[in-house]
Amino acid sequence: MRIAVMGAGGAGGCLGGLLAKAGNDVWLIARGEHLEAIRANGLKLIRPSCEFVVEVNATNDPAQVGPVDLVLFTVKTFHNRQIITGLKPLIGHETSVLTLQNGVESHEQLGAVLGSRIVLPGSFWGSCHIKSPGVITEVVEARISFGEVDETESLRALDIRKVFRDAGVETELSPDPMQVLWRKFIVLSALAGITSASQTRIKELLQYADARKMYSDAMEEALAVGLAKGINLPSDLVQKSLEFIDSLPDFQNSMQSDYENGRPTELDALSGAVIRLGKQIGVPTPVHSFLYSVLLPHKDGRPPAD
Repeated sequence: MRIAVMGAGGAGGCLGGLLAKAGNDVWLIARGEHLEAIRANGLKLIRPSCEFVVEVNATNDPAQVGPVDLVLFTVKTFHNRQIITGLKPLIGHETSVLTLQNGVESHEQLGAVLGSRIVLPGSFWGSCHIKSPGVITEVVEARISFGEVDETESLRALDIRKVFRDAGVETELSPDPMQVLWRKFIVLSALAGITSASQTRIKELLQYADARKMYSDAMEEALAVGLAKGINLPSDLVQKSLEFIDSLPDFQNSMQSDYENGRPTELDALSGAVIRLGKQIGVPTPVHSFLYSVLLPHKDGRPPAD
């Protein structure tokens, strides 16, 4: 399959590397030193079980790639306004766009510009980051879930699932992708907010009873918003999510890393979205409002020190 990965950072670089290693015609769309390192040395992926280097096409210009079968959309959400229109050179008559961004609004933003028919909403689970230019470290192995907005099982979705599975990526084709998006959103919006505000990784933070309750309360707020919007979500989601987080190895989520390194963050797509959607349907979100206000001063990054 001919695939363009728009945003070859942690998640996109990991998936793109695995897809390229499996024999797909993959183009990584990246920038800066990361792009130059991939061009010069290939992409190195360090996994929990192995590591390898794969030769893969890389560019910063989608027009150089041309139409593809699949666009994997993995840029940070704060880039959407500038980048979505730039996808048009990648779009042909049979192109699908699979968005694995954080949050629950990405597929609507893409659909408004490119047409909703071609967009597949999906979720990415894992912990991957750029260790150094051209090198991706995968701490928690990647898995994805996606589906059609209208909850059908299409041939194109089956084909895409097979491509990912053949590349060794655990992949679910969901009959209800909006539920999948919200299940991740509820966990991640709370996790990213509380770890960024406390500057503490979640494994350590959950050892404190008060912090554990705050994390649970933040998830309950997002769950209440989702239920009010008519999303089919289980009532025990918060407890099951806590058990899942407890079972993971120590990791740092990307928003906490961005805050600690003074980079722009996805606060608006996470706690900001909980607050915004809650206001639309009359659901109070005091914990997320507190986290948002604490984190707001550095939402767009910090200038470098003199």
